Amino acid sequence: MRWNETCVLDAKEYEPDDEGVLIVTDTKTEVFCNPYTVGAQTWYSMSEMGISPYAEVQVRTCDYNGERDVLYRGKWYSVEGVSEAGDFSRLILRHQMSDSDDEKQEDGESGESGDIEGVESDG
Repeated sequence: MRWNETCVLDAKEYEPDDEGVLIVTDTKTEVFCNPYTVGAQTWYSMSEMGISPYAEVQVRTCDYNGERDVLYRGKWYSVEGVSEAGDFSRLILRHQMSDSDDEKQEDGESGESGDIEGVESDG
């Protein structure tokens, strides 16, 4: 495996403040990943459950801590399934459609960029 791509794992924690209002702590972690094609068996079994998988990536199990949102190739995905096999975990991703995605598509923008928003790079 090459580990030549990255994705951002987005962990959200909800904690009440002194007044009982939930405060969201958002932690984004950039990790290396391997892209995979969603296989026919995975596609079929998830389609039966009403889920349309769009992408599958492999990450190191030690990097994945149950995050539910992933930024991959400039688009946000929700994690619909996880299969762990020792040191590696495969995340089955489903595209998240948001209002900002609708506006980008109406303006003719693809929504993809080379930079990851909200993540600082070392180089």
